[in-house]
Amino acid sequence: MRKPYLATDLELLTITPTSAVISWMTRGPRRAGLPQPIHAGTQLWLGTDRGQMRLVHDDPQPRAFHQVEVKGLEPGREYHFRAMSDGISARPTLSATTRVSSPELTGRFVTLTPPPGRYLMTIALANDVHIGETRQGIVLGALPTSVAPGPRQADYPQMLFTRMLEDLNTRHGHPFLVLGGDITYGGTRAQTAAALRLATSYGAQGGDWLAVRGNHDRPLHSGEDPFGEQFVAYQQMTQACLPSGLRILGVDTTRGSGGGWVLPEQFEAIRSYLQEDPDRPTLVTSHHPVTRDAALSSPAGPQFMLRRHDQIELQHIERSAHGVFLHHTGHTHRMRRGTADVQGAHADYFENAACAAYPAGYALLHLYSGGYLLNFWRTSAQDALDWDFRSRWQVMGLAVRFMLGTTNDRNHVALKDLSGLSAAGGEIPAELRV
Repeated sequence: MRKPYLATDLELLTITPTSAVISWMTRGPRRAGLPQPIHAGTQLWLGTDRGQMRLVHDDPQPRAFHQVEVKGLEPGREYHFRAMSDGISARPTLSATTRVSSPELTGRFVTLTPPPGRYLMTIALANDVHIGETRQGIVLGALPTSVAPGPRQADYPQMLFTRMLEDLNTRHGHPFLVLGGDITYGGTRAQTAAALRLATSYGAQGGDWLAVRGNHDRPLHSGEDPFGEQFVAYQQMTQACLPSGLRILGVDTTRGSGGGWVLPEQFEAIRSYLQEDPDRPTLVTSHHPVTRDAALSSPAGPQFMLRRHDQIELQHIERSAHGVFLHHTGHTHRMRRGTADVQGAHADYFENAACAAYPAGYALLHLYSGGYLLNFWRTSAQDALDWDFRSRWQVMGLAVRFMLGTTNDRNHVALKDLSGLSAAGGEIPAELRV
């Protein structure tokens, strides 16, 4: 008997020490264009033994995008799960979720174990907000490579940015926010003003958040630079030093189109700044990924990335400053842990998915004296989930195969010596309380 709809795109999106977020969609078959959303109930079974799972979530409210957060789990423990919508089991479909060992395919996962030492603070990482964008994806005339917003979704970039800020305030204790570029879609004065208005609703630049420029934020053809006037000047690094002692360095990698560069004057400023205190724990952010590994693995190719010479020079500078432990980037709209090119590199390289498009979220970087724990989150607001359903089909549904990344890309622990930092004094996030 043919099923009345598909329960598909099963994702174990977020895994923390004490919780997990599982999502899926219900829709009609896709023949052309966007598939029809089918609204159904949401059920999730969970247990430490496959044969003894219990129903932990049962919501009869019909919806097309289903997302369940399960709390109260134990760190470092294996759990089994099964997601269903009114009797139909949800199945994974993307390459990252259909690997032999993927949790979505096996139906089991292990909660994270926090790094050793005391909890210090949390940093939020977000990028590719695209304020002013009107279609998501590559716009190639009439070809179905981009997705237009549906009714009441015209301002989806502002809606998603707003929902993220609400999440950070109400759910995650107002962490310092790092915006890794492409904050606007075209760098216009109106878009820049709207982006700044939203960012300052979160707090003060430098005190509550820091931003770098992306290729979409580049100066206008007229020579005007609204982004530079409101955020940071072209090819100028920016920095913040938090009360905990954490140093955050923002690098402008913007050139003139998709690819990027760092000009000699900025390199000198970066080198000088890091060598003032080379052992201070430092988080670096730039819009373009800075490794050959990222350039060669991106579907857009090396021409879309930072030029090769600048990749190597920046990695050498970071290697000489032993406190640099992580370099966060955006641009590719994907979740991915990368690999350094230079021998002896000690920093990790991480690409974060877009805020404005599927999987539409942000990362939380939890710092401990013995390392960090990173999780990717998407907001559970219904208007944001509705846009997730729609933007999933950009580039004929192919782009998301590269965007989601593996469970380990989205959720992982890294051991680092961050003992030079002091605790920020804030409350430990609920998902870290053991």
